[in-house]
Amino acid sequence: MEILLNHWFIYGCVFLAIVLPVLFWSRDDAVQIRQHGAGWANLPGIFQFCWNAILLFEFPLGTPLARLFPEKTKRYEKWIPASGLPLTPERVFTLQLFTLLGGCLIGLLFFLIPGLKVGLCLLLFLFLAFSGWVYPSIALEKYVLWRQTEITRQLPFAIDLIGSAMRSGLEFGAAMRYFEGLKIPGPLTEEFGKVLQQIELGKTRTEALQDMAQRVQVDSFTSFVGVVAYGTEIGASISETLRIHGEELRRARFHLAERKAARAPSLMIFPMAVFIMPAVFIIVITPVIMQMKASGIGGH
Repeated sequence: MEILLNHWFIYGCVFLAIVLPVLFWSRDDAVQIRQHGAGWANLPGIFQFCWNAILLFEFPLGTPLARLFPEKTKRYEKWIPASGLPLTPERVFTLQLFTLLGGCLIGLLFFLIPGLKVGLCLLLFLFLAFSGWVYPSIALEKYVLWRQTEITRQLPFAIDLIGSAMRSGLEFGAAMRYFEGLKIPGPLTEEFGKVLQQIELGKTRTEALQDMAQRVQVDSFTSFVGVVAYGTEIGASISETLRIHGEELRRARFHLAERKAARAPSLMIFPMAVFIMPAVFIIVITPVIMQMKASGIGGH
């Protein structure tokens, strides 16, 4: 068994030594994405590291996996526009297969360690394989949630700033361009930049904002787009509408913070019961038990 594993490990190393230079060779499309931005700087590290290999095997490996897991594919199709990353479901599946194989290869090393039981090695192998399969999905979902949270956090300030610019004499498009020109770090500035590009390419302001709402999938921004569209339709003052909507968003954020604070005591019950209370009991009861033993009580 050990000899067989040694042979397979050697074969795996030889395979990686031959294939890895091909996988990580700089392709023209990969270089183009890096040069033109397209969300490259925001890609999780594991995606950047395996990017050339992902593009190379996107069609032969990613496409069949996307057809094999249609529910997961639909979920990726929902996450990817919200992430703003140069990804497709096929690219995510390709990386999942790579990390699965990497986890399996690392898991095989445990079988070569003398003294480890086969059952423990098998358990570690399965854990690493499962972790490798789900890690790209978790990394993508985590980034999408972070991006949506940042947009929600920055939106009230952006609405106030755009409204102030409009009250100073700018129209809505110029006020958006003013906000985007400030280059405030964050995904909201990037999304407003995309909106302005679409408007320059011929889309109406409402259509470009609705496309952004579909991309970011944030309820507060969807309501903001609805307010702007309704104000434009009825001819109301957008600056005053934005001021009122900004106040409502800040009030909603305050209520959300209150709800999270109210949940804190219930969330603390489990760690207190598992970690804090046992330590308290040990500190309190241990001296009593030691005194009882020293005095001979309970010694029989």
